[in-house]
Amino acid sequence: MIFNKESDFEAALIKILSEKGWEKEVLKNYSEQDLLRNWANILFENNRDIDRLNDYPLTDSEMQQILEQIEALRTPLKLNGFINGKSVSIVRDNPDDKLHFGKEV
Repeated sequence: MIFNKESDFEAALIKILSEKGWEKEVLKNYSEQDLLRNWANILFENNRDIDRLNDYPLTDSEMQQILEQIEALRTPLKLNGFINGKSVSIVRDNPDDKLHFGKEV
């Protein structure tokens, strides 16, 4: 396929991904904060277990801890390792998570 407009390409890609089982919800006109909140939600959904986030979402400051760890990765090799399954530890500051509050998870 040849596309003359980026928006046509995006629409076609979204259609194909949706047909392959991806969620139809797509962020549009998003801010950096919207993207970070979306990522925090994805991280929460993938780490809800009692030994991880204990079914309590990440706070903004917990998400900031993750971002600081990413910013410390200065090389493509280190970033690739992070993207491909590196574990990240944070200190829980969500007071609702009484089991892990103040502890590293």
